Amino acid sequence: MSRFLFYSCALGLLASCGPKDTTPAAPVVGWHQEEGWSIACYHPPDFNQFNVTERRIARQEALEAIQSQWLGTRQDGISFSESAVDELDTTLLSRPDNIEFVSQKNLEFCKQVAGGADTGSWESWLRGLSAQLTEGVCTTPLDYTMFDYLDIGEGWQRPLGICQGDRVRVSGTSNDKYRIADSGPWINVAGDLDQPALGADLPCNFEGCYQGQLILRFVSSSGVESILPVGEELIFEAPEHGEISYRINDETFYDNTWFQNGSLVDHTSIEVSPAQ
Repeated sequence: MSRFLFYSCALGLLASCGPKDTTPAAPVVGWHQEEGWSIACYHPPDFNQFNVTERRIARQEALEAIQSQWLGTRQDGISFSESAVDELDTTLLSRPDNIEFVSQKNLEFCKQVAGGADTGSWESWLRGLSAQLTEGVCTTPLDYTMFDYLDIGEGWQRPLGICQGDRVRVSGTSNDKYRIADSGPWINVAGDLDQPALGADLPCNFEGCYQGQLILRFVSSSGVESILPVGEELIFEAPEHGEISYRINDETFYDNTWFQNGSLVDHTSIEVSPAQ
């Protein structure tokens, strides 16, 4: 072997044995289509790298991107139910932190379809996602004040969602009077205190219940119903997520009348508000 050839081989060997570039490739972010894929998929960023404001913006950008594909505006052959997309959008509006999980999981489904799978599993996941994200989560906290007028001519009124642990104050004005029988006394939301409802065929028929009294019903998300006497005021704490409604403690509404003085007719005001 010539000396020149020897040195050339040696230099080539040294070059091949030199330090290699070990810098990791930058992660893919945004729309990207690998060789052999039928469609491009949105790759969300690493949300942990952002501060609070940047993270909020990145979430919104990721949601808008994947929604554009779901709704078919990318014209890549993908198009899902608009109602399912709208329902999920409403769910994520109240829990935007879930956008991070949704965008990552969406990428997995997109890659499967890009590699040749059909869209069935992807769309099925999307349709059930809103229910999955809200399972066991109360989306109707009673954190506001509701004003209403009591209707003495009908049953349970104005159902309101309430979350486990919510403490609410339910009250009715005591200066407005009505009666629940043609010859009965004029009473207010405290009910007829001369007519306990203990054992009567009325919704509220235990100790502390009176005929004509303002009462509360709580129906838990598991279906358990509880009836409580309210009278002029009650502080109630929800043991589970559920719904409250109210009425007077009566079953024959046709003969109920409001007290009237000239042209002025009484109407009991109801207030439901967070308890302090």
